[in-house]
Amino acid sequence: MKIIPRYILRHFFPVFGLALFAIVGLYLIIDFFEKVDNLLEKQVGAGDIFAYFILKIPFILTQGIPMASLLGSLVALGILKRNRELIALETAGIRATTYVRPILFTALALSLMHFFMDETLARAMNQKAQQIWQREVLNQKASLSWSHENVWYRGQNVIYQIRLYNKGEETLERVSLFYVDPRFRLTERLDAQRIRWKDNHWIAEEGLLLRFSESGIEQEPFYEKELDLTETPKDFSRLETIPEELSWLDLYRYAKKIRTEGYNAKPYEVELQMRLAVPLTTFILALLGVTIALSQSLHGGIAIGVGAALLVASCYFTVLHLGSALATAGILPPFIGVWIGDVIFATLAVYLWISKVQ
Repeated sequence: MKIIPRYILRHFFPVFGLALFAIVGLYLIIDFFEKVDNLLEKQVGAGDIFAYFILKIPFILTQGIPMASLLGSLVALGILKRNRELIALETAGIRATTYVRPILFTALALSLMHFFMDETLARAMNQKAQQIWQREVLNQKASLSWSHENVWYRGQNVIYQIRLYNKGEETLERVSLFYVDPRFRLTERLDAQRIRWKDNHWIAEEGLLLRFSESGIEQEPFYEKELDLTETPKDFSRLETIPEELSWLDLYRYAKKIRTEGYNAKPYEVELQMRLAVPLTTFILALLGVTIALSQSLHGGIAIGVGAALLVASCYFTVLHLGSALATAGILPPFIGVWIGDVIFATLAVYLWISKVQ
């Protein structure tokens, strides 16, 4: 590596590392004090408490990398500018693109690392942390299992096989219910196109009920049938979050299949786009940090720049999540809703570069 890029990165990485360490530490401290009462009340062992917070660290790192890259680029260049080192470089005929390029290439590499960490280590370890919380604090057994085609849920004397759960309408799509006796022998099977929650009970639509006995199998087709089930929509609330535990490729296949079958796939399509757009925020925020630092006057002050950058970043994330919410609601297409924030703020960074730096 050449001297100038190495010298620039020697200023970037310490600030980036310190900011990331502070973000992770602050997150863990706040999370600990929010949950310590529940952990102590349920008498969770010290090993499980330690494992719970350690397992969350990769997920917290993926959340902190974008802001750390913003602060790293802004403060590093702000210090070099305040010390008039950038002026010395420009006097020697070195253009701004030369000493900015190492930071932007590093930010792009961090974006890629962000994506792969989120898809592998962070997602898997955060899922294990949530399992500890559900088992030790909520006293919930692992009643849910997921395959790429179905969700299985074990209720009271019945096993559900659910193709899709529509949380907004409180309906279970393409459902099979397997009723079992205390000896776990199959007594009835009900297949329905849909089961909906109405007036505090479940109603099955367009299906067939099979009753198994020693004398044979009895069939009962129906258009609508009221069901006597102890489970409520609250019991199925986690079904909506299970696709988030899938890898990007598996979620893509699932969303495509759901859309092909005519179901609402927008929440999953939005999740797919978010998994690509959020890692890219590392690069865009670094670019914004660079342009804000270089557009300041020599005596502008690093603190003012940091404040302005944090304000811009908060606006950025607000637009990003607002767009994704509009896309989930069907008001905007998923691609436009998710990526509009990246386009707006990338355009702002380019404008600042052209008008203030060049």
